[in-house]
Amino acid sequence: MPFFIPFAVGGLVLTALGLGVRKVLAEEAAATPEDAHLREARERHRKALAELRADRLRVRDRVASYGALQARVHAEVLVPFRALMERLERWGHVREAEVLDGEALDALRAVLGEAPSREAKRAWPLLGAGVTAPAALEPVLAWLDRGWLDEDAPPVMLDGVPLYEAASARAVLAASAPDEGGRALDDAAGVLSRTTGFLGAMRTRLTTLEQRVSGLHGRAAVQLAYLDAASFEEGGGEPRERLARLAVLVGRLAVLLRVPVLSPEGRLAPELPAWPEDEPAEAAPRRT
Repeated sequence: MPFFIPFAVGGLVLTALGLGVRKVLAEEAAATPEDAHLREARERHRKALAELRADRLRVRDRVASYGALQARVHAEVLVPFRALMERLERWGHVREAEVLDGEALDALRAVLGEAPSREAKRAWPLLGAGVTAPAALEPVLAWLDRGWLDEDAPPVMLDGVPLYEAASARAVLAASAPDEGGRALDDAAGVLSRTTGFLGAMRTRLTTLEQRVSGLHGRAAVQLAYLDAASFEEGGGEPRERLARLAVLVGRLAVLLRVPVLSPEGRLAPELPAWPEDEPAEAAPRRT
């Protein structure tokens, strides 16, 4: 069997070498304390990134909800109110400046200015109605909407934090010394967790604004339904009283719609104090 013995021997030799190589590799793969810490740091970073992504989706949903409410208020209250006031002024009954204070009048004119593009209106829930997004915030708005972080794109700066540098484990490790990778990943995970907390504060602010606008929207829509320009021809006081109450609600709505959640630097903007008009009015008695 001269032909088979060399192959058998060779096979045994290769098998032995193979087992030896696997053994050596297994020994090299045994976790050192540094390796274990790096793996644990990677896992902590991964969890922090997952939480950030989940909260971004929650903010995106809240932005969409508040944006839809802004559009309804614009179409159902502000535009009809402007049409009513234009008729009343044309007929010589009353002027806007007589029923709206300066802040409310400026806000109403800003919201009812030239029709913005659909893309511009997407920024309104976070920056205020009628506001054009500054260039520095466009990457932030795009990330909140789509969730993309690109190394070569303009940086996403949220609350003073460049997100790509903290979210990319590869970038974190590349920027740190070999024996400092675990600590660098933990530092980045801490940054991601703080950013997640910032997103939570944004979501709370959006929810509060939506609740305030929703309450005023319902009350203003009811008042508007009882008013028409022809009722002022009778000369009674009730239409003017209703108009005065409606103007307060419309003015508050216009001001609220322009309240930003984010500053141009990507930080939380100051919160607008509550008004008495935020409280729901008692139901009026029915006429018999």
